[in-house]
Amino acid sequence: MVRSIVFAAAFICVAPRVFGEVDFTPKDSFYLAEATRVPDVAFQNGSRKITYSPPGGWTLSGGGRKLSLTPPDTVQAGAVMQTDPIAAVVPATEENVKAYSDVAVGLLPREASKVTVVDAAICSMRIAQRSMVEVTLTYVLFGQHFTSNILFLPYDKEQIIFQVTARNADYTPLAKAFRASLFSLQGL
Repeated sequence: MVRSIVFAAAFICVAPRVFGEVDFTPKDSFYLAEATRVPDVAFQNGSRKITYSPPGGWTLSGGGRKLSLTPPDTVQAGAVMQTDPIAAVVPATEENVKAYSDVAVGLLPREASKVTVVDAAICSMRIAQRSMVEVTLTYVLFGQHFTSNILFLPYDKEQIIFQVTARNADYTPLAKAFRASLFSLQGL
């Protein structure tokens, strides 16, 4: 009897990792392209490996549920890849776009003012063959004007968020670089 209780307790402790919780702790990795080693990073999705090629020159920090990416030579700008556990997956559908917009506004700094939802729709890009909701916001923070683009990916028992934020003058090239890098995600 004691043995089965110990086994059950061990299974409960291990079960969340075994069945696929995305862990954004970066580990050095590489892939081969025409016999050339190209560096990238690897994450864990339960027992599976996720690979990702961040935009060139961007630095990565953090890990676990939240990975921050910082572009070179640009202040007050960056991107985040994070996962939040959810009790029930809210599908990425037209009916749920407004709810996702409300969540996006809640992700902004508390001090943000003049918040405007510029666009909210089903994203044309798919990750892991799943639909996503895309929300673009503008806001003012301490006198600076910012734009933030947030992609919500409902994924099993978690919601994965990809967010890029920058001052309006820097936003377009940084958002383009971050979005392009998301096409390199493999294994999610």
